[in-house]
Amino acid sequence: MFLIHQSALYLHITGGLAALLLFWIPVFARKGSPIHKRVGRYFALLMYMVGISGIILSSLDLLMPVQLHPDDAVASVRDRAIFLFSLSLLVLTTTRHGWLTITHKDNRQPLKHPLQLLLTGALLATGAGLLLLGLSNSNTIYIVFGGLEIVLSIGLLRYTFKRITKPREWWTEHLGGLIASGIGAYTAFVVVGAGTLMGPLYSQWPWLPVLVWVGPGVIGGIAIGVTTRHYRLKFAPKHASATSQI
Repeated sequence: MFLIHQSALYLHITGGLAALLLFWIPVFARKGSPIHKRVGRYFALLMYMVGISGIILSSLDLLMPVQLHPDDAVASVRDRAIFLFSLSLLVLTTTRHGWLTITHKDNRQPLKHPLQLLLTGALLATGAGLLLLGLSNSNTIYIVFGGLEIVLSIGLLRYTFKRITKPREWWTEHLGGLIASGIGAYTAFVVVGAGTLMGPLYSQWPWLPVLVWVGPGVIGGIAIGVTTRHYRLKFAPKHASATSQI
């Protein structure tokens, strides 16, 4: 099991670092261009690897905290594992949602596939569990991300089952899904990687970890809102725009 745990850890780290670097290319590339499509495909594949390896890693930590982390408190290991599990599920679910929407466009039937519904439902349940854990431990990062995961999963389900969609709404769902997966990746990086490097600063300024950890979620949430509004206005029927100006 230790070998599986270490292999998942190395895959998670290397895939995550590569995905963090690739994330910005499709963000700034012209939407729909060959480079946007090609790099976006690579990013999605890496995020699948990050999500699956993270779920394996955190599941093993939950099942065998003493064997895999003999020097750490069991409660601390399991709390971190729940957080990593929720972030990995966030990455996997939103990446798949974003990929399915751009692939099938107005056809939302693939979003109703049992696997995607299972992932979205699991994200909702895990978000609720993380929120409760944060409230019981007074942990701000758990509270914020538990709430974020609840809101995101409800939004995914709402789009999947809504009766009528807006013009080209699949495009904003695609962008929102992949931005959300980037939130999960960057949060995992700053919590694990940056936490090791910035440990001395964290001890001097207790508010700094919360700022650093919540930052990707806040920035990503604003980016999703601004981007969604921009493209909704862009794709809105012209007669609707004219009516709204009267």
